[in-house]
Amino acid sequence: MQKKSEDKRYNQRVGIAVRILVWSLLLGALASQLASAATGVPRHVERLFRSHCQTCHNARDLTGGLDVAALANAGLDEGTRSLWGSVLEKLSAGVMPPSTAPQPSKQHSRAAVRWLHTALDRFDRSVKPDPGRVTARRLNRVEYNNSVRDLFGFDLRPADQFPQDDSGYGFDNVADALTLPPVLMEQYLLAAERVVRRALFGQSAPAPTVVRLQPPPRWGLDGGNAARFLDELPYTILDYDESGLSHPSALHSEHFFPASGLYDFRISPEGNRPRPSDPFEGVVWIDGRRVASVELAASDSPTGMEGEDRHIRLWVEAGHHELALAAPRVYEGLPPRYGGRNPTSLPQPQPGDDNWHKRLEQPARISDVRFRFNYLEITGPFEPDLSPNREVLERIMACGHVDQRPGEGCLRTSLAAFARRAFRRPPTEDELERLVNFASSVGGDDFRESLAVGLQAILVSPSFLFRIERDPAPGAERSLDGFELAARLSYFLWSTTPDDALLNAAQRGELDTVEGRRAVVLRMLQDPRVVELVRNFGGQWLQFRALESAKPDRDRYARFDTYLRRSMQRETELFFQDIIRSDRSILDFIDARHTFLNENLARYYGIGAVRGPQFRRVDLAGTPRGGVLTHASVLTVTSYPTRTSPVLRGKWILENLLGEPPPPPPPDIPTIEEGVSGTMVSLREQLERHRSDTACASCHARMDPLGFALEHFDAIGRWRGKEGELEIDASAALPTGQAFEGAPGLRAVLARQGDAFAKALAEKMMTYALGRGLGPADGPAIAAVTDRMRKNEYRFSSLVLGIVESLPFQRRRAAKEGT
Repeated sequence: MQKKSEDKRYNQRVGIAVRILVWSLLLGALASQLASAATGVPRHVERLFRSHCQTCHNARDLTGGLDVAALANAGLDEGTRSLWGSVLEKLSAGVMPPSTAPQPSKQHSRAAVRWLHTALDRFDRSVKPDPGRVTARRLNRVEYNNSVRDLFGFDLRPADQFPQDDSGYGFDNVADALTLPPVLMEQYLLAAERVVRRALFGQSAPAPTVVRLQPPPRWGLDGGNAARFLDELPYTILDYDESGLSHPSALHSEHFFPASGLYDFRISPEGNRPRPSDPFEGVVWIDGRRVASVELAASDSPTGMEGEDRHIRLWVEAGHHELALAAPRVYEGLPPRYGGRNPTSLPQPQPGDDNWHKRLEQPARISDVRFRFNYLEITGPFEPDLSPNREVLERIMACGHVDQRPGEGCLRTSLAAFARRAFRRPPTEDELERLVNFASSVGGDDFRESLAVGLQAILVSPSFLFRIERDPAPGAERSLDGFELAARLSYFLWSTTPDDALLNAAQRGELDTVEGRRAVVLRMLQDPRVVELVRNFGGQWLQFRALESAKPDRDRYARFDTYLRRSMQRETELFFQDIIRSDRSILDFIDARHTFLNENLARYYGIGAVRGPQFRRVDLAGTPRGGVLTHASVLTVTSYPTRTSPVLRGKWILENLLGEPPPPPPPDIPTIEEGVSGTMVSLREQLERHRSDTACASCHARMDPLGFALEHFDAIGRWRGKEGELEIDASAALPTGQAFEGAPGLRAVLARQGDAFAKALAEKMMTYALGRGLGPADGPAIAAVTDRMRKNEYRFSSLVLGIVESLPFQRRRAAKEGT
């Protein structure tokens, strides 16, 4: 009995010892694996490399410039971070190993991807933070125009005459790309003189000029045999855009009026209108407002409308204006046989033997109304107002002496107030003294001349033309002061100089605290000037700025005209602006089920119940559209002039929504055969053959499926069921095997990658906000911004506040000595 008891105790002790040993071994193995993950490559990843990657990616072949054995030996550090990122991108997308090579098991592949995700995220967060440095950055053309506008109070847009700005990292406000050619310095001098003298002395009388605005040939009913357009008309004689703005007869343009004054508008119609019909209206629109109208009627001549010119004289304020000519309710007042609304009561002729009466025997068709505006001729100005604007003078003359003799010290006070706004900080005593002395010596006793000289000197000063931030000692870093932060905030969110409220907040120290900065940012995001963030950041990120230069083939896409172009761009701008103003989730960019449409774009999309030129929020439930991917603006700029491009669209998604831009294509890539697409073979089939080239396969396997899902939208964003004679196949599958169908399926795939999209958008916006490219040292800041968005339901304000509170936005480092 005693022996059994001793044996039992002995066995218990052995069991405990064995368990301790096992746990020690397990803990040791786990510690070893964790250490390996932190400093090197775990064995299962090395095995995957040896078995499936090293055949091509070795020291001898160096396919893609990669030797996986050397990479594994080097481990993960600052020098190899980008290569590891590329490996993760290829493995997670399923494009490597190539489909023709033996594949690792899904278990091993997922384990490698998990380790890479974890290791890279840990590495990015562990990098020593570095605020970086931005070279002295000159104002780009948009920033110059906006700053001058807000300094003086009128919108002359002098920088439109400057050379085009270069871009870097996708944006035209990147410091290193904004060079200063000699011709630009001359333009600065001319612009400063022109703006200042206009503000203080008014303008010299411009000679009246004649400018003719003539539309290009329009799709549809613009004369000739219009019957062939009947199938394309998005309206009928009873259901059409009553404003006339989207009708083929309309004219849309932009014009610069050099002075406020009277201008003569000569309206020249052409084409035909069934006779006898009632007279109808021609309406002039300026900046979206109906300002005047004329009565138009077909003459008794065989040519119908030719020679029936009309004249209107209008007062127009100086500046750039959008113009339109339209014929509202053009299908009213027609002969009763057309079946239109409010038919004419004029006596109708009977069919007869002559040619004119024989037309009455033919069916009445909508194409019989072949009217359009041939041109708009603008002559003027007459009786221009050349005097300086009083509000502008009051803004510049800080002593309040517009109507009286300036007192002692008024020149100094006015120059100090203007310099504070132009320099985005208070001028130093030395700067102000030199300004006053220079202005007084050149202008003499004439106060306005002296003030003009001083203002011109301010406008050509580096402190205005450049955003200069004081450097600390070489290699050191410092926090930006309140005025420097105010300038960064203002040009980030408004693309202009800080207003008085922002400068005052800087002076009071409100930008030195988190609470103060938050209050300022939230105010700025609700200010109308935030539309500049939409146009300048959004226009370059989403690339809808490129609509200005888009030229779809006129024969294939004749519906694309100036009004449609503007409507496309306006939809995306209003959608982005609503996300900002309503503080919506950034994931709405991917999968929102609403948009903003006017009647023109709603008819184009096949959405009813939207009437009039005003944009309004429209529910997209029951339609294939949703998010910016199905905006006609994005679909147009990611197409070629003659056809869609799944490659361009897929590349756009990878680069702008997922932050995974593919490498440039290799040289001598064969092109798609344009003539056979949609007839003998589909574009999809041609691209599948193209992907059979191993040099192309890895990238196209990622890009093409994303683009195929959007093939139901043609090269100008219209829905279509066929490509020529062939049915559209919008099914797609990622290299990982994940299948989806069309735009709704693509949106669902992208919506599940919320963090990837948030990180990609944070990187884009951080680049724009800082005006420089990002590097490994910015990894912790990007990770913090992404974390902040995730914790705040991805609201837009959390993106902006995360960037504003980041180390790179708050601080600045000087270059090291000798660099």
